[in-house]
Amino acid sequence: MFNKNMLLIGQVLQIRDKIFAKRHCIPSSLKKEWTGLLEMTSSFDASNTVNQAVKGRQTTKPETYKGNSVDLAQLVASFKKFESKISRNRSAH
Repeated sequence: MFNKNMLLIGQVLQIRDKIFAKRHCIPSSLKKEWTGLLEMTSSFDASNTVNQAVKGRQTTKPETYKGNSVDLAQLVASFKKFESKISRNRSAH
């Protein structure tokens, strides 16, 4: 089922992956902020395993994100702001 949260989560993951590809360009002064952003999005990772599986039953990854669409919109804004910081830093070199 498609909803606004899924769209925002998709945006967060897309921006995060884009920054992750350029992680070698993140200056040491922004490493702590980057780590914090990664921790905030760890519940979205596909690599999180399902702890309970029963043979013959379909399993789905449990919903671990407890926020709402406002929190997700702020997270998208945080990632966009962080990406602009990195872009400014790269153009200064």
